Amino acid sequence: MASIEIPAGEGAAVRLRAGAAVKLVNTHGTQVVDTWCLALADPSEYLSVEHTRRMLGRLFPRAGDALFSNRRSKLLLIERDTSGCRHDMLFACCDPWLYRHYGVAPGHRSCYENFLEALARERVTTPHVPDPVNFWMNVPVIDNERLSLEPPVSRPGDSLLLRALVDALVVFSACPMDITPVNGADRTPRPVHYEIMT
Repeated sequence: MASIEIPAGEGAAVRLRAGAAVKLVNTHGTQVVDTWCLALADPSEYLSVEHTRRMLGRLFPRAGDALFSNRRSKLLLIERDTSGCRHDMLFACCDPWLYRHYGVAPGHRSCYENFLEALARERVTTPHVPDPVNFWMNVPVIDNERLSLEPPVSRPGDSLLLRALVDALVVFSACPMDITPVNGADRTPRPVHYEIMT
């Protein structure tokens, strides 16, 4: 399948059969991608970063790790990660209320809305927006206590291979954050690409 672009600040949903995979490419190297996964058999079962942290015993997932659901089932496998980055599982996605907190005028795109829009296009509903895995988001933990938002350390062309362990709907959001430096020191969201693999 050909590579598909997710425009800067927008989202996309990908249906995967169990055993299929999606390759996610950080095309320009500085883009955070908020990522969710829902079990298609029952979308109330979703990727839970809280449960994943507990099951892994670590704050940051890496290649070879499964990502767990709110029912402690394995939904996705991080089969390959060329970046070696620490991917954030601590921060909620950006939402309209965060941008209001920053003093931004209404109408700024957000990962929260990208998730809901992607689900609506797939005619899937969920009672709430779970916290995502924020791939390539650089959130150092300082002195075992404080969190910092830093520019990514990923490089152009870095990629992840995510393999579905159940029939799943994976949602990506090329984060529209342009207030903090999570999408680079120039605070500029950029497009990313994905490709369905077998």
